[in-house]
Amino acid sequence: MKKSFICIMLALFCISMGFSVNKNEQADKNTKVVITGYIISKGNMPFPQAAIQTTDGQEYLIICNEKSNKKLLNTQGNKVKLTGYIQNDTGFFVLKKWKKVK
Repeated sequence: MKKSFICIMLALFCISMGFSVNKNEQADKNTKVVITGYIISKGNMPFPQAAIQTTDGQEYLIICNEKSNKKLLNTQGNKVKLTGYIQNDTGFFVLKKWKKVK
């Protein structure tokens, strides 16, 4: 009787910990971030990747589709405002939308 009670309590504890970790990861992933900075190029030809350098010196590699990557690389050196989120595990910026800022 005692062993089954301990097993049930341990199982409930593990399940509740699993749900709490999952909620935190989802909240971080869905948190919208707006970054303003200058577009720079990372990597070598034929696979250059757009990145952004913020005004405080932070650099983020931008994860986006090929079409957006080419458009961003064409605005290299220009100030832009990016909207998306930062991946916690890699630190990459996942792009949702962007616009050129004057």
